[in-house]
Amino acid sequence: MKVWIHINGVQQGPYTLEQLEAMRLPAATPVWYEGLPQWVPACQAPALAALYGGAPAARPEAETREVVEETVEVESPVGEASYAAASYAQAAPVSDMPARPATFLVWSIVLTLCCCTPFSIAAIVCGAITNTRYNRGDYAGARRMSHATEWLVIISITLGIVGLPISLLSML
Repeated sequence: MKVWIHINGVQQGPYTLEQLEAMRLPAATPVWYEGLPQWVPACQAPALAALYGGAPAARPEAETREVVEETVEVESPVGEASYAAASYAQAAPVSDMPARPATFLVWSIVLTLCCCTPFSIAAIVCGAITNTRYNRGDYAGARRMSHATEWLVIISITLGIVGLPISLLSML
């Protein structure tokens, strides 16, 4: 069986079941293989259920026929990243994914344009890393990066407020 995965906005594969087992993918990783009508989290894919401690789900024959017909219409979503992202957003169980932590990217960019402190530039980088970690399924890491970004924004604002009178005095 050939299985495609979707990690960090990039579709990868095909992989065998043995390769996927060695990769130890997070349960929320979107996967697709022939017979699935759309991308689903790895833990919900019937063929991969054994990798996540579940038994493969039995499917009624009528439902199986319907899936094959839908797959033929769609042909193959391989190479269509926008299809993968849209399908996964519909298939992801809400209870498995915590809320995305704040990235503070807007604040970081505004501060970089106004003050251009190294801390605001670092805040932009940390905000982007927050998104990357969340999309990878590293929710604890995303929260830590969000917290670091928040502190970098606070430091940038403080330095901007303290630095403004000093820069005005130096121009006189």
